[in-house]
Amino acid sequence: MTVSETIVEQLGGVSILSMMIGLKKIITEPNAVQLIFPLPKHKGAVNKVRISLRLDLYDIEFIRFNKRGHKVISKEENVYAEDLKDFFERGTGLYIRFQ
Repeated sequence: MTVSETIVEQLGGVSILSMMIGLKKIITEPNAVQLIFPLPKHKGAVNKVRISLRLDLYDIEFIRFNKRGHKVISKEENVYAEDLKDFFERGTGLYIRFQ
């Protein structure tokens, strides 16, 4: 299993991400994955998340992406695998698990 496949599985898998956030596209990189989803309607919303593996911990970038380019809204560094879902939900305002 590649790093990007592992990250997606740690977030719940492709089917859960598609159902819960409307996942549009996955871009894989050697040690990272980018998840692109529809832009939420609220101000400051993100629609792209880049998660990269650095040593044993993850770095997460929350990005607002549109026709004019992209802007990194916030970053989290040194995130443990078991905390990925929590950081994703806080950074995007979208749930990826059933409450």
